[in-house]
Amino acid sequence: MKRYAGLFINALVCLILVLLGNAMTPRPGVSSGNGNPAILLLIPLGILFSVLVYQWIRILKNVKMAPSVSSLLIIALAGYIIAGYAYQLHRLDIYREIQAAAFESRYGEADWAHIESITDGILSIHMNNQFFNWNTYFMMIAFSLLLCFLYKLIQGMMYTKQGASAKK
Repeated sequence: MKRYAGLFINALVCLILVLLGNAMTPRPGVSSGNGNPAILLLIPLGILFSVLVYQWIRILKNVKMAPSVSSLLIIALAGYIIAGYAYQLHRLDIYREIQAAAFESRYGEADWAHIESITDGILSIHMNNQFFNWNTYFMMIAFSLLLCFLYKLIQGMMYTKQGASAKK
């Protein structure tokens, strides 16, 4: 039970950090100043992600799974992550349109060169809502599960191989 509580708390802290990063996004059409402090959230998120993978492995350690089931779960999770990435690219296009509308209402015209520059890469504070949102949170959880099942699959293959060589 303690392992489940630890996993739940870790996932909750990750969610809080993701939502905090999302909250650091300035309103469309507003100047943002220098730098992006939300980048600093990637450090604790990276550490918590590693712990999350370890926690999944510990919780699922005694669960027996056929290699075909592990493979199917890995493919399903990879498909989910790819779909999430495609969705995020679609949301970025919508976000650029929102930025253009905000610039047009504020300045009379949309400066697409500027919009492209502020919505390109992780260094721009205007991109926080694209990197820190519910979709990317669930993609992170899915990726941690994918790594766990990949670990279990490799471990099972190595155990099977060792068992086969010991019988010879």
